[in-house]
Amino acid sequence: MTKVYSFNDYDKYFSLKAGPGLWLVVFYLTHPYLLLFSAAGFGKGRSGGGGVGVEGFKNIIYPDNFVLMAAILATLPTLLFIYAWARRRPGAPEAVRKIWPRGAYLLGANAVLNILIVFMPLLTGSLHSIRSIHISSWGQVVLSILVIVYLGFSQRVKDMLADFPKEVESDNAGQKNARTP
Repeated sequence: MTKVYSFNDYDKYFSLKAGPGLWLVVFYLTHPYLLLFSAAGFGKGRSGGGGVGVEGFKNIIYPDNFVLMAAILATLPTLLFIYAWARRRPGAPEAVRKIWPRGAYLLGANAVLNILIVFMPLLTGSLHSIRSIHISSWGQVVLSILVIVYLGFSQRVKDMLADFPKEVESDNAGQKNARTP
């Protein structure tokens, strides 16, 4: 690692924890699931309230269900990263050890796919011109570019992905070595 961090920046396995920036990145990249579950749970919102409601908000960001499903599929690299993050500890499976250092690429791939999904309604015929793309979708493009820049330049993210908990030596191996003259 290239930077010295405080004691609180490490977990119980003495591995560097994620900073708030990475938490925000993961939260942003999983937003299609949040919208899907919110729309399913809250429905169309108030009928006479004058507000957009969750379903209306979902329709602004994803004009049709095909685009929403594509966004959910595009989130798979982030879900793979979350899996590795949750399993990051001594004794982790070899797959987790291979996924973990590639986390920035997985999250970056999701961000690139988000940008492509913004323009998908033009290809499906839901929208007829680039001028029809809602301002919130342009916001997604900007946020996705910021995610890519953050992942590329954040020293903390690089250091965290380079750090994996060390394997714990078993007590039996230590006892055998102690008995050997």
